Amino acid sequence: MSTEAEKGVIGCAALGALDECLSEGINVDYFSHQHNRVIWNSMLKIAEQNKPIDTTTLSHQIQEDGNGIECISHLISCEESAPVSGNLGYWLPTLKKDALRRIYREKIMRLTQALDDPTLDASEIVGKFEAEILDGNNLDQKDTTRSKEMQRLLEYIEDVQYKGKTFGVSTGFSDLDRMISGFEEGKMYVVCGRPGAGKTTLAQCFAYNMVSKGIATLIFSAEMTVDQLNLRMLSAQARINSRDLTTPNTLKKADFPRIGQCVGEMVKWPIHIRDDSDMTVNKIRAIARRMKKSHGIKAIIVDYLQLLTSDKSKSANEKGYERVGAISSGLKNMSKELNLPVIALAQLNRETEKSERRPRASDLRESGQIEQDADAILALWEPDETKRPSIDHSIIEAAIVKNRYGSTGNINFLFKKDIGVFEPISPISDEDVPR
Repeated sequence: MSTEAEKGVIGCAALGALDECLSEGINVDYFSHQHNRVIWNSMLKIAEQNKPIDTTTLSHQIQEDGNGIECISHLISCEESAPVSGNLGYWLPTLKKDALRRIYREKIMRLTQALDDPTLDASEIVGKFEAEILDGNNLDQKDTTRSKEMQRLLEYIEDVQYKGKTFGVSTGFSDLDRMISGFEEGKMYVVCGRPGAGKTTLAQCFAYNMVSKGIATLIFSAEMTVDQLNLRMLSAQARINSRDLTTPNTLKKADFPRIGQCVGEMVKWPIHIRDDSDMTVNKIRAIARRMKKSHGIKAIIVDYLQLLTSDKSKSANEKGYERVGAISSGLKNMSKELNLPVIALAQLNRETEKSERRPRASDLRESGQIEQDADAILALWEPDETKRPSIDHSIIEAAIVKNRYGSTGNINFLFKKDIGVFEPISPISDEDVPR
C-alpha cells in the first residue's frame, strides 16, 4: 500500500497544518509507516509545550525521543512531498481511505483467527465479532493534547463548583451523590447485602432516577423476569402495594386511573431490561455494545453478579471464587471499554448474619476480586430490626465501605418494602431538636 498520502499529510502538518489535522480527527493510527508514526508523536509533544513546529524543533524532538538520522531524513522527504500546508486537502481523503482499508484488513485477520481457534466457545466467538464490528474502527479515536486534557478537567471543576454538577450520573440521592460524585463513566459500583436487604429495590430506584431525567439505562436481571421487574417499578411509581396488584379483588376503582397514568409514563422511559437465561459477561458486553450504539445507553445495572455464568466451559476443578472473580473483572473491563458506569449487585456471605457489626468489603461472597475491582461499594444492612417503623418498613443503612475516589461513610434510608421504594432519612442531632 502506498504511503505517499501519509508523507503528504505529515509534511503538511510539519509546515503548519497540525491543528487542521487534529480537527479532522487524524491520530497516529492513520499512519502505517513507522517513521511517520514517530514524527507524528514528536509533533504532538512539541504542540503540548506550546512551541513552534518547524524542521529544527521537530528534528531536535525526534532525536530526544531516541530516533536517528533516518527518521529526520524521512521528515525532509515528507516536507518535500507537501511544499505548502495548503496541500492537506489533497492528501487527506487518500490517507483516510488507505487507513480505513488497512484497519478493516486487520480486523478480518483477527476475526479469521478467532474462527480458527478451537478453544473458543460460541459466546467468546460472538464477543470477538461484536468487539471488532460494532466498535467501528480505531480511527474514531481522536488524538488529544495534554493542554486539552487539563482544560477539560478545569471545565469539569467549574461545572461542579458553579453549577452544582456532579462528575457522574446522579444517583437521585443528594447525600450519596456528595460522597461518590454520582455514577461516573468507566467505573464499577457494587451494591451488596444479604437477601431481603433491598439491593434490587435500591437499584430500581437508581434506574428510575436516571430514566426520569432521560438517561438511557440497561438492566440485566439474572434473578427476576422482565414482568416481575416492571411490576415492582409500577408498584413504586403508583405507590400501590405490589401484593395488591397481583391479588384478586384488592384494588379500588380509584386506583386504576393512577395505574393507567403510571403505565403511560413508564412506556416513555428510556429503560431496557434483559432477563436472558445463562447470562455471561461476554453476552452482556455484546448486548451492551449494541444497545449503546442503537439506543445511547448511559448506565448499566447487573442483578446480580454471583448469578452470572462463567464464559469459560465449566470445569470440575473451577472454584467458585475463580468464577466470580473472572466475572467481576469482566464487568470492570466492560465499564472501561464502553466508558459507562456499571452498577453490579452482589451477595454478602452468611457470616454477616451471625454478628451485629456493620458489613465490610471483605464480606462479599466468594471472591475478594470484587472488592479489588469495585470503585465504590455500598453495603446494605438493617442495624436494628426492633426499630422498624412498621411491618413493611425498615431503616436500612447504606455503608460506603469502599470509595476509591472519595470518603467512606453511612447513609440511612427508609425501605418501604410494600411499594418497593428507598427514601432518604435526614440525620437529626440533639441540636436540631427545639428546647
